[in-house]
Amino acid sequence: MKEKIMEFKVPSRRQPIYKPFKLIMKIFFKKPKQLINLAGDIEDKSIILSNHSAKSGPPALDLYFPKKTAKWGAYEMFGNYRMRRKYLRDILYIKKCGASRFKASILSTILAPFNRMMYKAIWAIPSFPDMRLLKTLRYSQMALDANIPVMIYPENSNEGYKDVLTEFFPGFVMLSDKYYHIYGVDLPVYPVYYSIKKRIMVIDKPMYVQKLKEQGYTREEICKIFCDAVNNLYFTYVDV
Repeated sequence: MKEKIMEFKVPSRRQPIYKPFKLIMKIFFKKPKQLINLAGDIEDKSIILSNHSAKSGPPALDLYFPKKTAKWGAYEMFGNYRMRRKYLRDILYIKKCGASRFKASILSTILAPFNRMMYKAIWAIPSFPDMRLLKTLRYSQMALDANIPVMIYPENSNEGYKDVLTEFFPGFVMLSDKYYHIYGVDLPVYPVYYSIKKRIMVIDKPMYVQKLKEQGYTREEICKIFCDAVNNLYFTYVDV
């Protein structure tokens, strides 16, 4: 039987469940000591590219990023309890965070009942790794049309989360292409680096995918350019 995934609906306001979640999240995710914004005002119709900062990045960025965003999240977290618990245990905690199976089992059992509600509260968009990515792009377009920036964590974390990112997946390039094809708008893309350890958030000036394409860069080269841009924020402002 095919697993049913919760659909994304463009939010008109914060969900009521967000308020208690926000109070709880603030206990675990402290406000950054430094917020370095090199970009100034962030455009509503834009793409935000951030590192994942282990498992803590998305909730912390939802709390403290200067503009509310819709966020790509693993599609498994939009499924039923069993699907969410399996993803949390096997993928997030064991594979990506290096936790023991015992610890991962306890944490996933505790958190799985609440994660779906939390994902809805932070305006998460299910991100698919297959042909269903077209649905992710459609949901993202819906958010952008409603003047909600879309935040994406494009790093390859198959071997765990790292301070220095090794590779970006091209979903953000595909989103830029789709929006440009429909509206002729080259969306600004803001590189962001967030360090949960040092409590530093850095937002860089926008870059533009279509301008890079006009200069002859391939999709793979564009991914590397943006990956390097995010890493540069780490080397310049965090690892000092």
